[in-house]
Amino acid sequence: MNTVEQLALPMTRTPANVSIPIEMIYAKRNQGAAFTLACDASGLDDKEIYLALNVDAGTFSRMKKGTNTLPGDQLKDFCHVVGNTIYAAWLVYQVGCGLVMLKSEAERRAEQMEARAKDAEEKLRFLTQVMQGKAAA
Repeated sequence: MNTVEQLALPMTRTPANVSIPIEMIYAKRNQGAAFTLACDASGLDDKEIYLALNVDAGTFSRMKKGTNTLPGDQLKDFCHVVGNTIYAAWLVYQVGCGLVMLKSEAERRAEQMEARAKDAEEKLRFLTQVMQGKAAA
């Protein structure tokens, strides 16, 4: 008898961009509540999140209850999937700290574009000098 294995395809919706007051984040009593708030704020279904993180449904459910934890090396991926840093903000608050954005995506892209423009200007300057040298010869 042939068995057919069904594979679930990951969803491709983007998370909602919702602003949650920091006081509401800090007021969560445990990591499960903070994790659940981050998931809920995304507007995504649980399945969309746990498939993107390559976590099984049972483990994900236990994370939402607070009996399992998200591995630290998956925090960046989790924040990217849910489109917020709610869970990370709650975690660092537990040790008396806060999150600070080191560099926004816009700043990073602007720096890349400035570097590309500088490189293009140097190439243009070199080519102009070469062309002027050949024209004089």
